[in-house]
Amino acid sequence: MSTIVVVGATSGIGRRVAEGLAEGGHRLFLVGRDPDRVRALRKRLPMATVIAADVATTAGVEQVAEHVANAGQIDVLVNNAGVMTPTRQESADGVELNLAVHHLAPWSTVALLAPLIPAGGRVVNVNSEGHRSPMRGGFVRIDPERLADGPASFDPFLTYSRSKLANLLFSYELQRRRPDWNVVAVHPGVVRTDLGRQFPRWQVAAITALALPARKGAEPIIRLATGDEPPTGYYDRFSKVRSSPLSYDEELARRVWVATEELAGLRITGTQL
Repeated sequence: MSTIVVVGATSGIGRRVAEGLAEGGHRLFLVGRDPDRVRALRKRLPMATVIAADVATTAGVEQVAEHVANAGQIDVLVNNAGVMTPTRQESADGVELNLAVHHLAPWSTVALLAPLIPAGGRVVNVNSEGHRSPMRGGFVRIDPERLADGPASFDPFLTYSRSKLANLLFSYELQRRRPDWNVVAVHPGVVRTDLGRQFPRWQVAAITALALPARKGAEPIIRLATGDEPPTGYYDRFSKVRSSPLSYDEELARRVWVATEELAGLRITGTQL
C-alpha cells in the first residue's frame, strides 16, 4: 500500500484515478477546488482524506501541505488539476489561470511536499500532447522572462499549450535535479471531461467527438503511479515517447526553473544543480 496525493481528484480523469487507486487499497489524500464535488467525493470514498483547496493559489497549496503534514511520507504525488478558458482569467493571486493551474500549482505542491517524498518516490504530472502545438496549429515557444501571457498575447489554445510546455520543462529539470525520485509526465489521451465547459458547445463537441471516456484516461495515470516499473520521462498514454524538441532544451528549462522560483516564491529542497 502506498500513500498517494492526487491533486485535481474530484471530477473527470482525476475522480476516476481516485476511484481506481482506492480499489487498490492505497492511502489517499485527494484534492479538489469545488466544495460540492469535494463533499460528493468524501461520500463516495470515505476511507480517503478529501481536501478542499484551490491549488491555483499559494494559500490553497499551503492548505494541502497542512493536511498531509502528518502523513509520514508520500510515495506518489499526482498533479492532475486542469483548466481551459476561452477568455483570459487570473487566479486569486493575480496569475494567468493556465499558468497558475498547469505549472505553478505542480511546482508549488512539489516544493511544499518535497520533505515528505523519499528516495524512489514518484511525481506524476498530467501533461498534454498540446505542448507540441496548439489545437489551431503552429509552434509553441516560451519566454522565461514572461511566463504568463498578458491580455495582448492570450490565445486560449496557445496559452494552454505554453503552460503545458512549461510543466514539461519543469518535469525534466526536476528529474535532473532530483535523480533519486521518479518524475514522469503523461498525456492521458484526448478525454471527454468538463475541462472545456466554458467554450461553446459546438466547439467542445467537435473536439471530443472521438474522445476517450474518463475511465480510459485514468488508466495510464494509475499505472504510472503504481506500476512495478518506476517510470521517468514522457508518456503518450502507455507508451514512452519523445516529446517536442524544445522540451529537451536544458538551458531553457534552467531559465524557466529560476523564473518559476521567483514567481512562486518557493524553492524545491534537495535539488542538485
